[in-house]
Amino acid sequence: MELFLIFSIVLNSAFGLAIVFFIKNIKRAKNQIEELKQTKSFWEETLYQLEIPVFLVDNKEETQWQNKASLSFFGDLRGKTFQIDLQKFYPKKWEVKTLSLQKGQKVYLLIDKSEEEIFKKSYTIALSYLSHEIKTPFTILRGYAEKLEAEILSSSQYPQLHTYFITFKNALDKIERLTSKLFTSLEYLVKDLPLKKERFDLRIALEEVIFWIKPLCEDKNISLEVELPENLWIEGDKDWMMQALINPIENAVKFTPKNGKITIKSYVREDQKINILIRDQGPGVNPQDLPFLGMPFFKSSAEKGLGFGLFITKKVIEAHQGKLKFSLPPQGGLEVLIELPLCNQ
Repeated sequence: MELFLIFSIVLNSAFGLAIVFFIKNIKRAKNQIEELKQTKSFWEETLYQLEIPVFLVDNKEETQWQNKASLSFFGDLRGKTFQIDLQKFYPKKWEVKTLSLQKGQKVYLLIDKSEEEIFKKSYTIALSYLSHEIKTPFTILRGYAEKLEAEILSSSQYPQLHTYFITFKNALDKIERLTSKLFTSLEYLVKDLPLKKERFDLRIALEEVIFWIKPLCEDKNISLEVELPENLWIEGDKDWMMQALINPIENAVKFTPKNGKITIKSYVREDQKINILIRDQGPGVNPQDLPFLGMPFFKSSAEKGLGFGLFITKKVIEAHQGKLKFSLPPQGGLEVLIELPLCNQ
């Protein structure tokens, strides 16, 4: 009887474990199906309607998928090796951008440089006009503000009125600074960054950035795990590089919850490339949004602002012959990888 009871308990336990295992597998399968649906929607809706030609190729460079623009410009190349003589499509000046995916797959995006040049000229003229038009009312406001301050100082009700005025003046200064920053950022959409060329230790630049970021971490009790080797020498502009590093680290602090952790690591690869890894414990982004991180005006649903931070970072890194990559680690959060060429001493 006792043996039968033990056997029954063991059998029921095994059956219960099997049910739990089965339920977990069902949930995992549902999650995988949902991810596949999102990926399919991203390719069939977002990328297919994109107005620039897009190609998906496998590890043998065979075209697997094309969007509408690529079919219109180049015809159906699916099942064929991706080899396009771009010179035939005169007067367009094509530039090929490559995005690496898993399993050796690649995405090729073809940018029409001739249209880009027209866009840059038009945009530059528009920016100059708008900048001038906005600066004029700010100059007038500042002039009247100075006169108003003089009147307030001579008034018998000076203390209270002056308090109101200082609040107004500070708000005006803030709007002027933000407007100036906006126009400065917009200019980098259409022109190259003014980089200085000097040799400097990237470790020192990173340590300085971390020094300025630490108070933000302390406010949220976020721990920083930092690993920086010696002699990370590169050639370029230290000030711009520090700005490029601050943006993704600030984002990591912004999205990491209280009592979380941010990892900042750097190492030198065998091919003489410096890798800087920034990993947070935030919500990450939707997988289909990864290719768009670093594009101007693009931001995640949780992010505020104009989405210029990572765009500036990407532009600075590329101006230093480097690369900016994003990934979603299994443990969650967002991982930012910066690759830069090492400058030998």
